[in-house]
Amino acid sequence: MIIKEDLVKKVQGERVHQIRAGKTHRFIDITIVSTENRFFVRRYKFGNKSWYEAFIANPEGQMKIGYTIVDVQGRIPKDLEKITPLVNKAYRNLLGFIYPLMRLTFNSKRHENSTLELIPVDKDK
Repeated sequence: MIIKEDLVKKVQGERVHQIRAGKTHRFIDITIVSTENRFFVRRYKFGNKSWYEAFIANPEGQMKIGYTIVDVQGRIPKDLEKITPLVNKAYRNLLGFIYPLMRLTFNSKRHENSTLELIPVDKDK
């Protein structure tokens, strides 16, 4: 398994990453942010058959940064209220001026409440 600190650097070094729910679905482009040595994604579209719904139904999946693929569990953070401002800041830091413009186009509270934590899984345990 990749060392968590190395994974943080990889995530912070890219703007576009990929995730997939399960291991048979295709990877989709998404922005992953890192804060407090944790990884987070948010949804922008709220359809019933989304990657988010798939992770809620079955938390197993993968994240891909460049050629690095890491098994993850996708879960709603237990400390969602506390971590939300830090995740917002991580998106602002990663996306720069684009993030405030994006926030004008969607319901901020709904978007923030869709935060999902990607927890790397150590396959050796």
